[in-house]
Amino acid sequence: MAELTTPALRMTIRRFSTEAVLCSEMLAAGAVAAHAPHNAPLIQKLPGDDPFIYQLVGANPAVMARACGILEELGCFSIDINMGCAAPDILKTGAGAGLLANPDRAREVVRACRGAVKGALSVKMRSGFADSDGDRLVEFGRMLQGEGVDFITLHGRHAKLGFRRSADWGLVKLLHESLSIPVIGNGDITSAQIAASRLRESGCDAVMLGREGVKSPWIFALCERALGGDARPLTVDVCDVFLDTLRAIESLLPEKLHRSRGHRFAFYYSGNAHFSHELFTRIRKEISIDGMARAVAKYFDRNPGERVREFRVNTGDGS
Repeated sequence: MAELTTPALRMTIRRFSTEAVLCSEMLAAGAVAAHAPHNAPLIQKLPGDDPFIYQLVGANPAVMARACGILEELGCFSIDINMGCAAPDILKTGAGAGLLANPDRAREVVRACRGAVKGALSVKMRSGFADSDGDRLVEFGRMLQGEGVDFITLHGRHAKLGFRRSADWGLVKLLHESLSIPVIGNGDITSAQIAASRLRESGCDAVMLGREGVKSPWIFALCERALGGDARPLTVDVCDVFLDTLRAIESLLPEKLHRSRGHRFAFYYSGNAHFSHELFTRIRKEISIDGMARAVAKYFDRNPGERVREFRVNTGDGS
């Protein structure tokens, strides 16, 4: 996710889970292929990141292939082609979810990337562009499979919906049952119980978490406990996680990125505070990590009862 899955957030997630597969920020193929200096901090990979996926966006097959080659040399679990982003700036280039409306170009992009990538190649996609049609979805998925994609992540909304309505996990089930490669489900996972339920109901091979993973980096550990039948409570110092992640943004990224990445993380993570709007409003006024950290510390000093929380999962055995 652009401006969100920073090295700092990935480090925080690793505190709770050693098994979660982590992703880079969405990377522009043109910037990667051109070795753009501003892109360097976005593609840096930490020793604790593995298993790690680079997610790449673009619509030019040759440029995408060059970018794939550069990223694969850095070492990764997979290179993921983004066919899900519906941001206007991405769509106007024909990239992201725009490729769903242009299957021929999508095929060219996948074919070029497959020729450049020796390891795993994956696609993250929406269920369609202007609508969700099961037959077209399966046809598109089979095209990706035929071109050598190793696995697909499906977000159960079409691009025009954005994040409106609920994700349709019936489409995840349909695609999973129609392909021989793994299908990962995505959309509206806000708890470990929901993750386990979606896995069971759709039969998909794994689930991907996006926004909830920013708000609750410990959700990956809770998912592992729910699936493993571990009913032990997980105690989290919400304030410490907030402050540690902000300081990691400060230490791992250049100063010019502190404001954007700090604010983007805080927008989601502030949801753990009872007075979340008040907290984020104060943070948004700050341009430095020091200022953001002071705002966080003052909030939890005023509301000490919110600092430490205990999370439990339903293991399905009455625990």
